[in-house]
Amino acid sequence: MTEDLTWLSATVALFFVYLLGEVVLGNIQYTPKELLGSRDGLAPNNPALARAKRATSNMVEAMCMFVPLVLIAAVTGKSNEMTAYGAMTFFFARVAYAPLYWFGVPTLRTLAWFAGVIGLIMIFLQVLPFSGAA
Repeated sequence: MTEDLTWLSATVALFFVYLLGEVVLGNIQYTPKELLGSRDGLAPNNPALARAKRATSNMVEAMCMFVPLVLIAAVTGKSNEMTAYGAMTFFFARVAYAPLYWFGVPTLRTLAWFAGVIGLIMIFLQVLPFSGAA
């Protein structure tokens, strides 16, 4: 397995952590009866739960780019040091992003998001058909 695919596996595990953040905060805000029911008429999410949901939604959007890029690199044999560093950069940026979003830290959260984008670009530049990359 390439290093990129290892980082992809780690990112899937990290995504589970994002989901757990939502679950924990949801269980704090709502009663078990509310969560086991149809969830019609629930009170609006408190700010912490709303941030956790937005962070997870953003992770889904980011993974819609990350997953195909890593798989394209693996399938086409273009995995290399740069794609591995890109995947690693994406992963660690996303590790930082979740708690920064959960706790409402605005500027650092944006910097973490941007670091993840840099990781995506590092991989993308290697899989472009005209890039000349390995």
